[in-house]
Order: sequence, then structure tokens, then C-alpha cells
Amino acid sequence: MDAMNRQKAIEYLLAGDFKGLLAEGGNGKGLLRFLISLTYDKSQLVCWRAIEAVGMLSAGMKQSKALDAIDRLFTMMRDESGGNPWSAPEMIGEIIRHNPEAFSDLVPVLVSFRDERMFAPGILRALALLALVSPELVMPYRELAFLCLHSEDAALRANALLVMKNLRDDTYAPSIAALAGDGAAVDYYDGGRLSKKTVGELAREALEALGPARG
Repeated sequence: MDAMNRQKAIEYLLAGDFKGLLAEGGNGKGLLRFLISLTYDKSQLVCWRAIEAVGMLSAGMKQSKALDAIDRLFTMMRDESGGNPWSAPEMIGEIIRHNPEAFSDLVPVLVSFRDERMFAPGILRALALLALVSPELVMPYRELAFLCLHSEDAALRANALLVMKNLRDDTYAPSIAALAGDGAAVDYYDGGRLSKKTVGELAREALEALGPARG
């Protein structure tokens, strides 16, 4: 992509115009590389939009090409490429959730990186989004989310709550309720905008999603 096309792609992302982005950028490696290059600063809206766009881009690829993209991201996570894979788990999650039947076997591979501090929040977010389309693939990891509810890392607590919310699983409702007063703030992307939310707000939203008896 040349400089003009890169700027236009950013404009599409900031406008939330994914259809325009894909029409303009096609489905080649150039657009994928460019999107990955935008995913390093999670304090920026364009980062989250680029992560989301990777999944949409993969949906229009041949399955083999989408798998190549996943392999590339796993390679980055293994630090074999010299790249900086800050958002690789989220991007892998987006690709899987756009074709869960084809890539369900890669969910355990993604989760296997959970002990890497830089990847753990992104893995949980990937699971939370996957829970919306294929909850059966996420249920085996609900205990992992439960353990992260007690983490010192606010991002881990927040994303663990998203897993519980999207699974609609009230198994750990008392632990969720215990976080209702948690005032730690995190960056929160809801698929439309990037904002600050407290862990407590997310806990209360999770309880509401579990039903009136839990809210």
C-alpha cells in the first residue's frame, strides 16, 4: 500500500467503514500487513478498529490464506519473527470467530500462551468475543477466567468479566459480584467506540447479563 492508500485506510477505520476499507484495500497481504502495523497502541481507536478489520478481512480469504495469517501471528507470538505482537491474540481471536468451525482446533493453541503476561488479557478478550458465536469452544476455559477475576492486573479482571458476561454463565456469580465496587479503570472497546470503564462497571454489566436474579 502506498502512502495515500494507507491514509485512506486509516480514514475508513476511524469512520468504522469496514466495507469501504475492504473494497478499497482488497484482500491481499499488503492490507493485512498494514492492519497489523496499526495494532501496537491500544490507547488508540485505530488499533482496535484494525484488530476488528483483520477478522473481517480473513472472512473473505480462502481458508488456507486465513490459516497462513494465523500462523504468521503465532510466529510473532513465539518471537521468531522479530515483530512486536502486542495484539496478536486479539487478531487470532477475530479470525477464529469469523470461521469457528474451520479453526476451532486453534483455540487451545491460543490459550497455551496464557502464562505470557503480555498476551493474557488479549487471550481473554479473544475468548470473550468467541463466546458470542461459539460458547461451546470457550466453556472449557471458564475456570481460567474465574482465576483471572482475582488477578492484580485490572485488564485481566476486566476481560475475565467479559468472558463470564458473554458466556451467560453464572457459576461464578459471587466472585463477579465481589468486583462490583472495583474502581480500577481500563480501556474498553465495545465494537463501536473506545472509552474508559471501571472493572466495577463491567462486573455490574456482567451480573445484569446473567439475569435479574443475579443483577
